[in-house]
Amino acid sequence: APVPTDAPTDAPTDAPSDAPTPAPTPDPTPEPTPAPTPAPTPEPLVCDAGMYPVGEVCEYCPEGTYSAGGQDACDKCPAGQTSESGAKAASECFVARSCAWGDAHVCDRETGCTFGCESDFCWSQCDGACPRLDLIGCHGCKEWCWLSGNGEKYHFCTENSQCAAVKRNSCASTCTI
Repeated sequence: APVPTDAPTDAPTDAPSDAPTPAPTPDPTPEPTPAPTPAPTPEPLVCDAGMYPVGEVCEYCPEGTYSAGGQDACDKCPAGQTSESGAKAASECFVARSCAWGDAHVCDRETGCTFGCESDFCWSQCDGACPRLDLIGCHGCKEWCWLSGNGEKYHFCTENSQCAAVKRNSCASTCTI
């Protein structure tokens, strides 16, 4: 069997030696791998009904528009109609009504009823003594009542926006002028 030498030989030997060589071989390394492929294309942003994509997030459709979902933009309500923000269908568009207290408080433009937060509880315009033309909404009289809460007699609040969810609840008190 051949004996290992201290230095490499000029030519390869006929048979491999029993021991490894003391230094790495000068053989070149394999070719580098090709550049990685680009990142996969991200999924398109699909928004729920009542929303539309803005950059990489979904936002609620503004007042006067609606979206059935999966659209790039919100559709406008028919001429002469509006909607609450986040409307999901054309059926949620309505002819806006004015409220008895005007802009002094929050107005539910669909029913024509003013509502808000006062003394830590939600209230709404109502029709007690006011003549009613129909059973829908308020009819211009400055009457009000405390609103019933969801599971509570009254709905606690610290600001008007907290009353939006109960603005159409029934009165928990009598309608007062």
